Amino acid sequence: MERKRRAAQLLESLRAGGVNVLEIAVLDLNGDLRTRTVAATKALSLLEEGVPLDGYSIGYAPIEDSDMLALPDLESTWLYTAGEQKRAMVMADLYRDGKPLPWYPRAYLRRLAAEAPLSFTMGVELEFYALVDGKPGDRGTYMSTYPIDALDTLKAEFMELMAGNGVDVPLTHHEVGPGQHEFLTPPFDPLRLADFIVFFKKAVRSFFHSHGVTVTFMPKPFPGLPGNGMHLHISAQRDGEEVFAGDPLSEEGLWFLGGLLKWARRISVYTNPTVNSYKRLVAGAEAPVYLVWGRGNRSAYVRIPSARGRTYRLELRAPDSSGNPYLLLAAVLHAGLSGLRERVDPGEEYRLDAYKHGQGLERLPTSLMEAVEEAERAPLFPGELTSRYLELKKAEWKGYLEYLDENSVTDDPNVVTDWERNMYLYR
Repeated sequence: MERKRRAAQLLESLRAGGVNVLEIAVLDLNGDLRTRTVAATKALSLLEEGVPLDGYSIGYAPIEDSDMLALPDLESTWLYTAGEQKRAMVMADLYRDGKPLPWYPRAYLRRLAAEAPLSFTMGVELEFYALVDGKPGDRGTYMSTYPIDALDTLKAEFMELMAGNGVDVPLTHHEVGPGQHEFLTPPFDPLRLADFIVFFKKAVRSFFHSHGVTVTFMPKPFPGLPGNGMHLHISAQRDGEEVFAGDPLSEEGLWFLGGLLKWARRISVYTNPTVNSYKRLVAGAEAPVYLVWGRGNRSAYVRIPSARGRTYRLELRAPDSSGNPYLLLAAVLHAGLSGLRERVDPGEEYRLDAYKHGQGLERLPTSLMEAVEEAERAPLFPGELTSRYLELKKAEWKGYLEYLDENSVTDDPNVVTDWERNMYLYR
């Protein structure tokens, strides 16, 4: 009865706000968004009881036992505008035989965050290219303004629309590449941040599509231009106090950092989950490669930012947004929490430009297959989740090699193939 009451209240609130269409959303293991769209007038029973779906077609079940239910999380409802239409996206969890699916990444991240000894606050910098007729939509560079940043007014309009829908988007700017842009998200707990990433990518794409602009979050869409990252900012709290605050971090903050460095290679298949991800992770290409940390050092895997003279958070600079954000954040939490438990020393701060002086330092994997092999050495997640995910990644790598062989092309970190664009442009 309580769920029925809450569902009715949510639907009444949405319709009062002009929402006539709802999307009930889940993510497959690769991070592709899957939705069922329903008119608000028909949505009540689905919000209460869930939406039937085929678990086999999204990679979570065998074909002979594929019936599942997407049960909406009524606390995770987001509003956006597609064309002239205001819509609501409701994130859902997967159920089978009346029970939560234990290897659904969203459910796993929720459990992991709830069992952690600290509360975590996270935010991301989401980078993307805006394309017109397949090419960068402007000639801008870092922090260019209008009219060089030809999309500046559209970005401002998007931020106003988001604010009108109750979504805070605090900052945006032009990034280094032509046609490359960034939005900074508000801080959230890990589960809500993953939900926000899923929703926000959809909202950005929908808005710009209605203005004739294609948005891609593909890690490296163009050779010779900067890649799209998703820098992750992490802080931790205990009883309302910042646990990582210190100079440069507290002891616990340094242990967490030590875990990120220790596990970096083994979580890379989750933080950088595509063939194309490793075209971005090339030394000197404005993406971190070497496993070092430093204050203000943008060539490091982990940077300690200083906000108004205070250091209380760390920035993980390797991730991109081309995969499943629930798996990404769960992998990062696993690594950091293991560092806390084991009191891992992160080593000395690295004060040089790692791009110029990092040769000989431990580095991230150089390919998706190398990342898969690292992940197999020490599985992070329950068997079914790990095995299904890594099998997908192996198949992805095999498909890439077959393309190279069929087209007599050599695997080259400085070449972005048509296979990659076909696979990842809309990821």
